[in-house]
Amino acid sequence: MLDMPPPPAAARSLGDIIAEIESRIAATAVRTRPFPHLVVDDLLPAPLRRMLDAHWPSPDRFGTTNYFRRGEVSVSHLARLAEDQEELFWNALRWLTMRLARAARARLDRHLGEKFRPLLGPDWRRRLGTPVYLDNDAMLAHYTGVVDLVPHIDNARLTVNGFVYLDDPSLPTPEPRRGTMLYRSIGFAWPSNITIPKPLRDRFLREATEVEWRDNRLLAYVNGPTSFHGVPKHDLGDARRRLLMFGSLLDKATARKLLDPAIWQVPPAAKPDGGTPTAAPDTTSGPSGD
Repeated sequence: MLDMPPPPAAARSLGDIIAEIESRIAATAVRTRPFPHLVVDDLLPAPLRRMLDAHWPSPDRFGTTNYFRRGEVSVSHLARLAEDQEELFWNALRWLTMRLARAARARLDRHLGEKFRPLLGPDWRRRLGTPVYLDNDAMLAHYTGVVDLVPHIDNARLTVNGFVYLDDPSLPTPEPRRGTMLYRSIGFAWPSNITIPKPLRDRFLREATEVEWRDNRLLAYVNGPTSFHGVPKHDLGDARRRLLMFGSLLDKATARKLLDPAIWQVPPAAKPDGGTPTAAPDTTSGPSGD
C-alpha cells in the first residue's frame, strides 16, 4: 500500500502568529550593554515575510525625508488607500505591530529607569504612573545610496523603539552589510534628538557593538539619555534597504505633564547631522529607525 502524503497544514491565524512572536520576545534575553536592548532573529514567519515583500508599496507611495534620502509611509495611510485584500493585509500588519510594540515594552519594562530616572528623578515610577502610549501604528521605510547616521538619541517622547531589518529581494544589499552601531558613553548623556556637537561625540562616545544587518531581524531598545546609536557610513549604491518600524511613544498630554518641552519639542534645525526622525505625529505614532 502506498504511503499517502499528510494533509496540508491549516493556515495559521493572525492571533496564533502574534502569540508565537510575543512568546519569543518575552523569552529573549535583554542585553544591558551599552544600554538595554534585545535582538530577535527571523521575527516574522516566512509566509508573512513573503507577503510583506509582495505588498511592499511602490516608491511613489513614500514621502521622501532628508534622512539620507529615506522614504517613509505609515501603515495606517496605506490601509486608507487600499481596498479588499490589500486593505486587510495592512490592517492586519498594523494590529500585529501594535502587539509587538507592547511585547517589546513589556520585556524591557524593568529597564525603563535607564530612560526615566535621569529625566524624572529617583521617584520616576510614581511620577510616571500609568502613561498613555501611542503604539497603534507602524512605519515602512526604504533608503539607498550613501548612509551616514551619526550617533544620536531619539526624541524624548519615544520610550521604546523597534525596527525590523528587511532586504529588498529585487535590489540586494552589497557587502559590507552594516547594521546599527551602539555606542558606549563615557559619563555623557543627552536628552533627545538634538544635534550633538562633533567634539562632544568624539570625546565622550565609543563604538561598543554593532547589531549587524540581517533580513527579518528585530532590534528594540530603551530610548534613554545614553542610548546612543547610529549607522556607520557606507554606500549602498543602487541597492535598497527596508525597515518596518514600531515602538511606544508617549502621547502629547503625558509628555507635557512629565517632560520639559525643551527636550521633546525639537525644532527642525536642532536635529542631528545626517538626520534622525523625530517622533511621528500622534495620528500615526510611528517611531524612528535606523
